[in-house]
Amino acid sequence: MRPRPVAAALALAWLWAGVAAAQQAPDPARGTLGFTFENDVFAGSDQDYTNGVRLDYVRPRGRLSALGRAARARLARLSPGADWRESFALGQNMYTPPDITLRNPPPDQRPYAGFLYAGYGLSADRGDRLDSFSIEIGVVGPSALAEPVQTFVHKLINSPIPNGWDTQIRDEPGIRLIYDRKYRFGAALPLPALDLRADAAPHFNLTLGNVDSSAAVGATLRIGRDLADDYGPPRVRPAVSSPGFFRARRGLSWQLFVGAEGRFVGRNIFLEGNTFGGPRGVTIRRTTADFLAGLAVQLGRVELAYTHVLRLEEYQEQDGPSQFGSLNLRVRY
Repeated sequence: MRPRPVAAALALAWLWAGVAAAQQAPDPARGTLGFTFENDVFAGSDQDYTNGVRLDYVRPRGRLSALGRAARARLARLSPGADWRESFALGQNMYTPPDITLRNPPPDQRPYAGFLYAGYGLSADRGDRLDSFSIEIGVVGPSALAEPVQTFVHKLINSPIPNGWDTQIRDEPGIRLIYDRKYRFGAALPLPALDLRADAAPHFNLTLGNVDSSAAVGATLRIGRDLADDYGPPRVRPAVSSPGFFRARRGLSWQLFVGAEGRFVGRNIFLEGNTFGGPRGVTIRRTTADFLAGLAVQLGRVELAYTHVLRLEEYQEQDGPSQFGSLNLRVRY
Protein backbone atom coordinates (compact mmCIF):
# COMPACT_ATOMS: atom_id res chain seq x y z
CA MET A 1 0.00 0.00 0.00
CA ARG A 2 1.42 3.41 -0.97
CA PRO A 3 0.79 6.00 1.73
CA ARG A 4 1.89 9.19 -0.05
CA PRO A 5 -1.59 10.81 -0.12
CA VAL A 6 -2.17 9.86 3.53
CA ALA A 7 1.26 11.06 4.63
CA ALA A 8 0.80 14.36 2.79
CA ALA A 9 -2.61 14.88 4.40
CA LEU A 10 -1.18 14.16 7.86
CA ALA A 11 1.67 16.59 7.31
CA LEU A 12 -0.69 19.34 6.17
CA ALA A 13 -2.98 18.71 9.14
CA TRP A 14 0.01 18.89 11.50
CA LEU A 15 1.20 22.19 10.04
CA TRP A 16 -2.26 23.76 10.15
CA ALA A 17 -3.02 22.59 13.69
CA GLY A 18 0.46 23.50 14.91
CA VAL A 19 0.30 27.07 13.69
CA ALA A 20 -3.15 27.45 15.25
CA ALA A 21 -2.02 26.02 18.59
CA ALA A 22 1.45 27.53 18.89
CA GLN A 23 0.28 30.77 20.46
CA GLN A 24 -1.96 29.12 23.05
CA ALA A 25 -0.79 28.40 26.59
CA PRO A 26 -0.34 24.76 27.63
CA ASP A 27 -3.37 23.30 29.39
CA PRO A 28 -2.75 20.21 31.56
CA ALA A 29 -6.49 19.44 31.64
CA ARG A 30 -6.65 18.51 27.97
CA GLY A 31 -7.04 15.09 26.44
CA THR A 32 -4.88 13.75 23.61
CA LEU A 33 -6.02 12.41 20.24
CA GLY A 34 -3.51 10.35 18.27
CA PHE A 35 -3.47 8.72 14.83
CA THR A 36 -0.82 6.14 13.89
CA PHE A 37 -0.19 4.92 10.35
CA GLU A 38 2.31 2.09 9.78
CA ASN A 39 3.19 0.72 6.35
CA ASP A 40 6.02 -1.23 4.74
CA VAL A 41 5.99 0.99 1.65
CA PHE A 42 8.21 3.38 3.62
CA ALA A 43 10.84 0.66 3.11
CA GLY A 44 9.88 0.01 -0.53
CA SER A 45 8.09 -3.33 -0.02
CA ASP A 46 4.59 -4.78 0.27
CA GLN A 47 4.69 -7.93 2.40
CA ASP A 48 4.63 -9.42 5.94
CA TYR A 49 3.27 -6.73 8.30
CA THR A 50 2.10 -4.53 5.46
CA ASN A 51 -0.23 -2.00 7.08
CA GLY A 52 -1.53 -0.88 10.46
CA VAL A 53 -3.74 2.03 11.48
CA ARG A 54 -4.70 3.00 15.02
CA LEU A 55 -6.74 5.83 16.53
CA ASP A 56 -6.12 6.62 20.21
CA TYR A 57 -7.80 8.95 22.66
CA VAL A 58 -6.32 9.61 26.11
CA ARG A 59 -8.57 11.33 28.61
CA PRO A 60 -7.20 14.18 30.77
CA ARG A 61 -5.20 13.22 33.82
CA GLY A 62 -7.36 11.99 36.70
CA ARG A 63 -10.62 12.01 34.74
CA LEU A 64 -11.63 8.36 34.92
CA SER A 65 -14.88 6.62 34.13
CA ALA A 66 -16.58 4.37 36.69
CA LEU A 67 -14.74 1.44 35.12
CA GLY A 68 -11.44 3.31 35.36
CA ARG A 69 -11.98 4.24 39.01
CA ALA A 70 -12.85 0.65 39.89
CA ALA A 71 -9.74 -0.66 38.13
CA ARG A 72 -7.53 1.98 39.76
CA ALA A 73 -8.77 0.97 43.21
CA ARG A 74 -7.50 -2.56 42.56
CA LEU A 75 -4.25 -1.59 40.86
CA ALA A 76 -3.16 1.40 42.95
CA ARG A 77 -0.84 -0.72 45.13
CA LEU A 78 1.28 -1.49 42.08
CA SER A 79 1.95 2.18 41.41
CA PRO A 80 1.28 4.36 44.48
CA GLY A 81 1.35 8.12 44.11
CA ALA A 82 0.85 8.02 40.34
CA ASP A 83 -1.21 10.15 37.97
CA TRP A 84 -3.80 7.91 36.29
CA ARG A 85 -5.07 8.24 32.74
CA GLU A 86 -7.65 6.31 30.77
CA SER A 87 -7.35 5.59 27.04
CA PHE A 88 -9.41 4.14 24.20
CA ALA A 89 -8.27 2.79 20.83
CA LEU A 90 -9.57 1.49 17.51
CA GLY A 91 -7.28 -0.19 14.99
CA GLN A 92 -6.77 -2.53 12.05
CA ASN A 93 -3.71 -4.60 11.05
CA MET A 94 -2.95 -6.36 7.73
CA TYR A 95 -0.48 -9.15 6.99
CA THR A 96 0.32 -10.57 3.54
CA PRO A 97 2.84 -12.97 1.93
CA PRO A 98 5.67 -11.61 -0.26
CA ASP A 99 3.88 -12.23 -3.59
CA ILE A 100 0.35 -10.81 -3.42
CA THR A 101 -0.37 -11.58 -7.08
CA LEU A 102 -0.72 -15.34 -6.42
CA ARG A 103 -4.21 -16.70 -5.73
CA ASN A 104 -2.78 -19.60 -3.74
CA PRO A 105 0.51 -18.63 -2.04
CA PRO A 106 3.03 -21.44 -1.52
CA PRO A 107 3.16 -23.10 1.91
CA ASP A 108 6.47 -21.43 2.86
CA GLN A 109 4.86 -17.97 2.79
CA ARG A 110 2.96 -16.49 5.72
CA PRO A 111 -0.85 -16.54 5.47
CA TYR A 112 -3.00 -13.54 4.70
CA ALA A 113 -4.48 -12.15 7.91
CA GLY A 114 -6.31 -9.12 9.25
CA PHE A 115 -7.18 -7.93 12.74
CA LEU A 116 -9.87 -5.37 13.59
CA TYR A 117 -10.03 -4.42 17.26
CA ALA A 118 -11.02 -1.96 19.97
CA GLY A 119 -8.85 -1.29 23.00
CA TYR A 120 -9.14 0.08 26.52
CA GLY A 121 -6.23 1.07 28.75
CA LEU A 122 -5.32 2.51 32.11
CA SER A 123 -1.89 4.01 32.80
CA ALA A 124 -0.19 5.15 36.00
CA ASP A 125 2.56 7.76 35.59
CA ARG A 126 4.94 8.49 38.49
CA GLY A 127 7.17 10.80 36.43
CA ASP A 128 10.07 8.38 36.19
CA ARG A 129 8.00 5.21 35.77
CA LEU A 130 4.91 4.29 33.79
CA ASP A 131 2.71 1.24 34.34
CA SER A 132 0.13 0.50 31.64
CA PHE A 133 -2.67 -2.06 31.71
CA SER A 134 -4.72 -2.61 28.54
CA ILE A 135 -7.00 -4.99 26.73
CA GLU A 136 -7.68 -5.33 23.00
CA ILE A 137 -10.71 -7.25 21.76
CA GLY A 138 -11.61 -7.82 18.12
CA VAL A 139 -11.80 -10.31 15.30
CA VAL A 140 -9.31 -11.90 12.91
CA GLY A 141 -10.29 -13.28 9.53
CA PRO A 142 -12.61 -11.95 6.79
CA SER A 143 -14.69 -10.00 9.32
CA ALA A 144 -11.63 -7.86 10.04
CA LEU A 145 -12.26 -6.27 6.59
CA ALA A 146 -8.59 -6.25 5.61
CA GLU A 147 -9.32 -7.61 2.12
CA PRO A 148 -11.79 -4.93 0.97
CA VAL A 149 -9.71 -2.14 2.49
CA GLN A 150 -6.46 -3.22 0.86
CA THR A 151 -8.15 -3.98 -2.48
CA PHE A 152 -9.87 -0.58 -2.53
CA VAL A 153 -6.66 1.31 -1.75
CA HIS A 154 -4.64 -0.63 -4.33
CA LYS A 155 -7.23 0.11 -7.02
CA LEU A 156 -7.28 3.77 -6.01
CA ILE A 157 -3.51 4.15 -6.36
CA ASN A 158 -3.14 1.77 -9.32
CA SER A 159 -1.06 -0.74 -7.38
CA PRO A 160 -1.08 -4.56 -7.90
CA ILE A 161 -4.31 -6.11 -6.64
CA PRO A 162 -3.86 -8.68 -3.84
CA ASN A 163 -5.32 -11.95 -5.18
CA GLY A 164 -4.80 -14.37 -2.29
CA TRP A 165 -7.20 -13.12 0.36
CA ASP A 166 -9.45 -16.17 -0.18
CA THR A 167 -6.74 -18.14 1.64
CA GLN A 168 -6.65 -15.89 4.73
CA ILE A 169 -7.08 -17.30 8.22
CA ARG A 170 -10.70 -17.86 9.24
CA ASP A 171 -12.87 -15.72 11.47
CA GLU A 172 -11.97 -16.04 15.13
CA PRO A 173 -12.52 -13.73 18.11
CA GLY A 174 -9.25 -12.16 19.18
CA ILE A 175 -8.14 -10.91 22.58
CA ARG A 176 -4.93 -9.83 24.21
CA LEU A 177 -4.23 -8.62 27.73
CA ILE A 178 -1.19 -6.34 27.95
CA TYR A 179 1.00 -5.07 30.77
CA ASP A 180 3.83 -2.60 30.09
CA ARG A 181 6.31 -0.98 32.45
CA LYS A 182 8.60 1.85 31.32
CA TYR A 183 11.25 3.75 33.23
CA ARG A 184 12.75 7.10 32.29
CA PHE A 185 16.09 8.59 33.36
CA GLY A 186 17.21 11.95 31.97
CA ALA A 187 19.67 14.79 32.39
CA ALA A 188 20.68 18.06 30.74
CA LEU A 189 23.72 17.83 28.47
CA PRO A 190 26.73 20.09 29.20
CA LEU A 191 25.80 22.32 26.23
CA PRO A 192 23.72 25.15 27.74
CA ALA A 193 23.83 27.21 24.56
CA LEU A 194 22.01 24.43 22.67
CA ASP A 195 19.55 23.62 25.50
CA LEU A 196 19.79 19.89 24.86
CA ARG A 197 18.69 17.05 27.09
CA ALA A 198 18.98 13.28 26.84
CA ASP A 199 17.12 10.42 28.47
CA ALA A 200 16.91 6.65 28.50
CA ALA A 201 13.70 4.64 28.80
CA PRO A 202 14.09 0.89 29.43
CA HIS A 203 10.89 -1.15 29.33
CA PHE A 204 9.42 -4.63 29.54
CA ASN A 205 6.11 -6.09 28.44
CA LEU A 206 3.92 -9.14 28.96
CA THR A 207 1.07 -9.99 26.56
CA LEU A 208 -1.38 -12.90 26.89
CA GLY A 209 -4.11 -13.98 24.48
CA ASN A 210 -5.00 -16.11 21.49
CA VAL A 211 -3.86 -13.34 19.13
CA ASP A 212 -0.49 -12.83 20.76
CA SER A 213 1.28 -14.28 23.78
CA SER A 214 4.75 -12.82 24.23
CA ALA A 215 7.26 -11.16 26.53
CA ALA A 216 9.53 -8.29 25.51
CA VAL A 217 12.32 -6.17 26.94
CA GLY A 218 14.08 -3.18 25.41
CA ALA A 219 15.10 0.46 25.71
CA THR A 220 14.87 3.79 23.88
CA LEU A 221 17.45 6.60 23.96
CA ARG A 222 16.43 10.18 23.16
CA ILE A 223 18.20 13.49 22.63
CA GLY A 224 16.59 16.80 21.82
CA ARG A 225 15.39 20.23 22.79
CA ASP A 226 12.68 20.46 25.45
CA LEU A 227 12.18 16.71 25.64
CA ALA A 228 8.48 16.09 26.22
CA ASP A 229 7.37 14.61 29.53
CA ASP A 230 6.07 11.50 27.83
CA TYR A 231 7.22 8.01 26.93
CA GLY A 232 7.36 8.26 23.15
CA PRO A 233 4.73 8.13 20.38
CA PRO A 234 2.12 5.37 20.29
CA ARG A 235 2.84 2.30 18.15
CA VAL A 236 0.84 -0.61 16.80
CA ARG A 237 1.26 -3.87 18.72
CA PRO A 238 3.24 -6.10 19.13
CA ALA A 239 5.64 -3.18 19.58
CA VAL A 240 5.66 -1.87 23.13
CA SER A 241 3.51 1.22 22.84
CA SER A 242 2.91 4.46 24.72
CA PRO A 243 -0.46 5.59 26.12
CA GLY A 244 -0.05 8.67 23.93
CA PHE A 245 -0.21 11.62 26.34
CA PHE A 246 2.34 14.42 26.21
CA ARG A 247 2.82 17.92 27.63
CA ALA A 248 2.12 20.92 25.42
CA ARG A 249 4.93 23.49 25.16
CA ARG A 250 5.26 26.94 23.67
CA GLY A 251 7.25 27.14 20.49
CA LEU A 252 9.09 24.42 18.61
CA SER A 253 10.79 21.40 20.17
CA TRP A 254 12.26 18.23 18.70
CA GLN A 255 13.83 14.90 19.59
CA LEU A 256 15.83 12.17 17.90
CA PHE A 257 15.54 8.64 19.23
CA VAL A 258 16.89 5.13 18.73
CA GLY A 259 15.84 1.90 20.38
CA ALA A 260 15.84 -1.87 20.40
CA GLU A 261 13.48 -4.51 21.72
CA GLY A 262 13.88 -8.28 22.03
CA ARG A 263 10.75 -10.42 22.09
CA PHE A 264 10.01 -14.04 23.03
CA VAL A 265 6.87 -15.28 21.27
CA GLY A 266 4.68 -18.05 22.59
CA ARG A 267 1.78 -17.49 20.19
CA ASN A 268 1.22 -15.39 17.04
CA ILE A 269 -2.04 -16.12 15.25
CA PHE A 270 -0.94 -14.12 12.20
CA LEU A 271 1.90 -16.58 11.61
CA GLU A 272 0.60 -19.86 13.04
CA GLY A 273 -2.99 -19.59 11.81
CA ASN A 274 -6.23 -20.17 13.63
CA THR A 275 -6.26 -21.60 17.14
CA PHE A 276 -8.40 -24.55 15.97
CA GLY A 277 -8.37 -25.57 12.32
CA GLY A 278 -8.20 -23.09 9.45
CA PRO A 279 -5.51 -22.58 6.79
CA ARG A 280 -1.93 -23.65 7.42
CA GLY A 281 0.59 -21.34 8.99
CA VAL A 282 4.38 -21.11 8.90
CA THR A 283 7.04 -22.24 11.37
CA ILE A 284 7.32 -19.49 13.96
CA ARG A 285 10.62 -18.24 15.40
CA ARG A 286 10.27 -17.98 19.14
CA THR A 287 12.70 -15.07 19.40
CA THR A 288 12.78 -11.90 17.31
CA ALA A 289 13.76 -8.26 17.75
CA ASP A 290 12.96 -4.74 16.57
CA PHE A 291 15.52 -1.98 15.95
CA LEU A 292 14.20 1.53 15.48
CA ALA A 293 15.19 5.13 14.86
CA GLY A 294 13.08 8.22 14.47
CA LEU A 295 12.38 11.92 14.78
CA ALA A 296 9.57 13.78 16.57
CA VAL A 297 8.76 17.49 16.15
CA GLN A 298 6.36 19.30 18.48
CA LEU A 299 4.76 22.70 17.96
CA GLY A 300 2.52 23.80 20.80
CA ARG A 301 -0.19 21.19 21.28
CA VAL A 302 0.70 19.19 18.13
CA GLU A 303 3.38 16.56 17.59
CA LEU A 304 4.37 14.65 14.45
CA ALA A 305 6.73 11.66 14.74
CA TYR A 306 8.24 9.20 12.27
CA THR A 307 9.80 5.89 13.34
CA HIS A 308 11.60 3.50 11.01
CA VAL A 309 11.65 -0.11 12.18
CA LEU A 310 13.79 -3.10 11.23
CA ARG A 311 12.15 -6.32 12.47
CA LEU A 312 14.20 -9.52 12.46
CA GLU A 313 12.78 -12.69 10.97
CA GLU A 314 9.55 -13.87 12.65
CA TYR A 315 9.29 -17.31 10.97
CA GLN A 316 11.72 -19.92 9.68
CA GLU A 317 10.81 -19.54 6.01
CA GLN A 318 11.16 -15.75 6.00
CA ASP A 319 13.74 -14.42 3.56
CA GLY A 320 15.48 -11.81 5.69
CA PRO A 321 14.28 -9.07 8.07
CA SER A 322 11.31 -6.84 7.29
CA GLN A 323 11.13 -3.06 7.47
CA PHE A 324 8.32 -0.54 7.83
CA GLY A 325 7.69 3.04 8.85
CA SER A 326 5.40 4.40 11.55
CA LEU A 327 3.91 7.90 11.25
CA ASN A 328 2.15 9.30 14.33
CA LEU A 329 0.22 12.55 14.76
CA ARG A 330 -0.82 13.63 18.29
CA VAL A 331 -2.96 16.63 19.20
CA ARG A 332 -3.99 17.92 22.62
CA TYR A 333 -7.40 19.55 22.59
